[in-house]
Amino acid sequence: SSHFGSSYSPGLAFLPCRFPAFDLVVIAAMASPSQVRSAMESPSQVQSVESGSLGDEPQRLHSDSLQRLNSNSHVNSVLDQESAQAQVEGKPSRAKKKGAFAGVFVPTCENMWGVLIFLRFYYIVGHAGIFQTLCIVTLSFIVALCTTASMSSIASSGGLVSAGGPYHMISRTMGPVLGASVGIMYWLAITMLAVLECLGAVESLSMAVPAMQFPMHMQALGSAFMAGLALTVWGGINIVTKLGLLFALVVFYILFSFYFGLITAPHHVGDPLQEKWITGLSTATFSKNWASHYDSENNFGTMLALFYPCFTGILSGANRADVLKDPPKHIRQGTFAAICFSFVMYVSLFILWGSVADYRFLQGTTEGIHDEVDLGRVVVANIVWNPFPYSAFIGIIIASLSQSLQCLIVAPRLLQQIARDDILGVLKPLAPLSSRGEPTRALLFTYVVAALLVLIGKLELVAPLLAMCFLVAYAFMNCSCFVLTLLKSPAWRPEWIGQRRWRVWYLFVAALGFVLCIAVMVIINPIWAAVAGFIAVCLYTFI
Repeated sequence: SSHFGSSYSPGLAFLPCRFPAFDLVVIAAMASPSQVRSAMESPSQVQSVESGSLGDEPQRLHSDSLQRLNSNSHVNSVLDQESAQAQVEGKPSRAKKKGAFAGVFVPTCENMWGVLIFLRFYYIVGHAGIFQTLCIVTLSFIVALCTTASMSSIASSGGLVSAGGPYHMISRTMGPVLGASVGIMYWLAITMLAVLECLGAVESLSMAVPAMQFPMHMQALGSAFMAGLALTVWGGINIVTKLGLLFALVVFYILFSFYFGLITAPHHVGDPLQEKWITGLSTATFSKNWASHYDSENNFGTMLALFYPCFTGILSGANRADVLKDPPKHIRQGTFAAICFSFVMYVSLFILWGSVADYRFLQGTTEGIHDEVDLGRVVVANIVWNPFPYSAFIGIIIASLSQSLQCLIVAPRLLQQIARDDILGVLKPLAPLSSRGEPTRALLFTYVVAALLVLIGKLELVAPLLAMCFLVAYAFMNCSCFVLTLLKSPAWRPEWIGQRRWRVWYLFVAALGFVLCIAVMVIINPIWAAVAGFIAVCLYTFI
């Protein structure tokens, strides 16, 4: 470290090494704290290097570097905190750990299948048409595919780095500066996803009970829901864990209700509204809705912003890496399977919506419809299968609140991990855990931010901001993977990196993912994209 500098940053790995003895020093500076401790506590590794024929100068520099690493108060502090944290929380036994399906595929699908599927898919296809809607889905899918490939390479780089969720993986593989930058943007994105789902629950409640529509009802009811969810998380996650199966069943029930309703529509023969606008599955309707029908307020970018959050749950597997039998393998298999399955589901739903009703009905421009709430009420009541009154609305509300609840569980833990590493001093007060081992301070801070964002009060305004935060985090990940692979960093060691074809693959998917992330941001809104990029660069520079 005396030769290269004492900064714990990925830049160390980019510098050329004159002596093989420095490889261990460079890798140790980039490894996770547990790997640093292992290297420092293994005299045989040091002796094997020092006993080589490299001369006295390399030996002296190498020994000094290990001593400086051993005396580095920041690294030792992180080591002690992680050891204490492991003792408090405990590690699940291998017998209780899960595989790719239960541990990654199911939670990833649950996180991607949010309220927008139920409340905005018909609106998107009504404006964008079937063709452009499929282009939106495909573009978002490719971004998710490339980012998942980059995430999988991070998870497989170093083994132990994949044991602490996305922030832990990124910071221990690429350095704390980049890790904190991505982590903060990802934390903000998850918080905004909680807000989006909460507002979706309020909108569904307003559809079911029109009397709940009063001035500023979205903000008032959204604030009440958010406070209730935060109190539930504060009370302990055991309740949420026990209800996880119920929430999953509700989501599958709502999806079945939508599929069954779309396939069997129209349901009420003789109803003037259904006879005029709802044709049932029809090739003529499909052809009529193939092209786009934008109005003055909507375009391809606004529809992309509304849909993209449906592909933002791809890091859910990394959030649960601690309970996986083989994190690198299962994260890769489960996440790829989840996004491919979701892609097929999204395409099928959009084709069904575009084949079942006239685009003017899906847009909400017919008589008697004044806003999104009126449109949703009419569409769900007339097309979606309701075995008993308001069943679909109740299911959407429960599914939305459960999704928001999951976000409020993940976000504070992510923020607490960032604060615990003491990379950003202003977050240090959020690092301590409660007597029960819960990140209470981080939860309170997350709730305050979410409560302020709820005041936006409109899904169409929250969705683009949410997409920007996720895209910035994904762009950081893809760009970093590309640079580390291009420069052949000794600290960057994903699976098969030594084989030329896989190294080309890592370069290709990372570069494509980065370019597409920036492109999607610009398409959604060039000004917001510039602002988001500026904030991200300032955050990275500041850290």
